[in-house]
Order: sequence, then C-alpha cells, then structure tokens
Amino acid sequence: MTYSDLEIDDCWNRIGVFHKGEKSCVRLGVLGHCLNCEQYATSGRLLLTRPLTDEYRRELSERFRLPASQTPKTTKTAFIFRAGDEWLGVRSSLIKEVVDMGPIHSIPHKSSRIFRGIVNIRGRLELCVSIGGVLRIEPGTKRQGLPSPERLIVATKAGQSIVFPVSEVMGPVPYNTSSLKPLPITVSGSKAVYTKGILNVNNKEIGMLDDAMLFRILARNLG
Repeated sequence: MTYSDLEIDDCWNRIGVFHKGEKSCVRLGVLGHCLNCEQYATSGRLLLTRPLTDEYRRELSERFRLPASQTPKTTKTAFIFRAGDEWLGVRSSLIKEVVDMGPIHSIPHKSSRIFRGIVNIRGRLELCVSIGGVLRIEPGTKRQGLPSPERLIVATKAGQSIVFPVSEVMGPVPYNTSSLKPLPITVSGSKAVYTKGILNVNNKEIGMLDDAMLFRILARNLG
C-alpha cells in the first residue's frame, strides 16, 4: 500500500527537512523541524488505520490451511538478531533493510508495550513495534565500555511494513529445516506461541519465530 492509496501528502520529502534541495516550507521558520508539524503526526496516525490487503489475507489463509505434514524440508535462510539477551530469527526474505538506531516518536493514546510509535526511514514514516514486547523479553544487560550496537530492522510481509529495534544483528544464516529442534518444555507463554523451533548457531540457541503468527498479532495491535 502506497502513500497515494492512503492520501498522505509527504510534504516533508518535497519541501521539508527531508528534501535534498531547498527547504521551502514556510512553517519551518516557526516549527524548526517537520517532526513538530501536525501534518507529520497526522500522516503517522493514518498508517495505523490502513486496512489489511487482500494479498495478506490470502497468504494467512493459505498458511493455516496447509497441514504441517506437507511442509517441505529444504534449506532456508534465517535472519538472526538479538532482542534483550535472547537470540531470535525470522525468514530472511522478510527483511528489507537494517538501519542505524534513530528516534522513535510515540503517538499519544496509541503507544503501548507492543506499538512503540513511528520512525523516519529515509524520509518515510514507518510503524515501529517491539518484538520484545510481544514475547515479553526483558531489556538486555548493558555492555560496559562498548558502543551500543542497536539497530532498526525494516521488515515487509504481503505489502505491510513494520520496523522494530534490536539489540544486535548477526545477519542471514542458512539452515536446513531438519535441524530445527522442538521447543523445550520449559518454554511457555508468548515465547511458546510465537516460536516454532530452536536452531543452534555458533553455540547460540536461536528461537525461530513464526512470522505469520507474529505479523498477525502485530497487525491486530496496529489496527
């Protein structure tokens, strides 16, 4: 879904601070930055009310209609990252880009444990969520004397984009589905619901997330 589909006027890219040429917006003299403008905030709210696409609905239907026994065992690639002190993975095909950590702007009466707010990714407003909030992961231990490796990951599924902060990025790693181990019986709650198995990579246990389930709960919290 594009800005035009939502009738969003991204003036910050045309005449505002994110325009590479002359900044001609007359309101900048008063507001100082597009982040302080009501137009920018209103556009972010429009992202929250956009409907699910037909393509996304069809993909979910196909996903849950397929018996588990028919899932082929093939070599796949997982994109691995750390949230808090836990290592997690998702399908690499979902990852659009990884960018440096930037400010997350909360939206009054909308921000929550899962929905953090909106972020600016190369002049585009994107919804920012917390994977740790979904899985109820505690904040990670600060590494004394080392710079913060935090990043923002931009993921896209069936035309829906989300951004989520992570503590560290390992990157794409190939694996065979036969190496995906069942969850230990000690894993329960949200982690058990949204994790489909465990991989062992470089002596680290990686919780592979079920992206269909994950995007479904994120879409529900963004609606």
